[in-house]
Amino acid sequence: MTEAEPVTRRRLKTPVVERPPQRATATDAREPQHEPVHAEARRTRRRKATVNDDMFYIPIDEIPEGSSYEWKRWSVNGLEDPFYIAQMREQGWEPVNPKRHPTWVPPGYSQPHIIKGGQILMERPIELTREAQAEQRKLAKNQMREAEQRLGMTPKDTLTRQHPGAEPRIVKEYMRPVTAIEE
Repeated sequence: MTEAEPVTRRRLKTPVVERPPQRATATDAREPQHEPVHAEARRTRRRKATVNDDMFYIPIDEIPEGSSYEWKRWSVNGLEDPFYIAQMREQGWEPVNPKRHPTWVPPGYSQPHIIKGGQILMERPIELTREAQAEQRKLAKNQMREAEQRLGMTPKDTLTRQHPGAEPRIVKEYMRPVTAIEE
């Protein structure tokens, strides 16, 4: 063989041998071994793509008039916090009795309160809730006012904010409507 001759290799073909099947195919193995579970009664399931997929959803029309319902922390990682529940009771919250709303709990539910996912359903008079909301709004407005005042102040031994380019620009917007994008 000289250097100028290219080397060619032959590919050997292996003969195809037909063999009998070693085991039954998947369709052959699907012979019913027992009666189907759903043969007697047709079961139903709840639709998954509903509006109420939130496990903490509470139908507003089922809340008693004059009451306010909220989910409060019952436990974190399985550890109950009785001191937090005591604080909630000081604020007027009381656990909701599951006998009042039997459709909100599974059949045979034996707990004295409605507890889901580490949260307990509690209620209080709507007047106390409105009072607490007013307190929160007042606190938030005071915090905003104090922050605005701090914007006009300067640290000791620094220039004032009276320079035209250094004045704070404050824009106040309450309840600004937001346009929804239609799909």
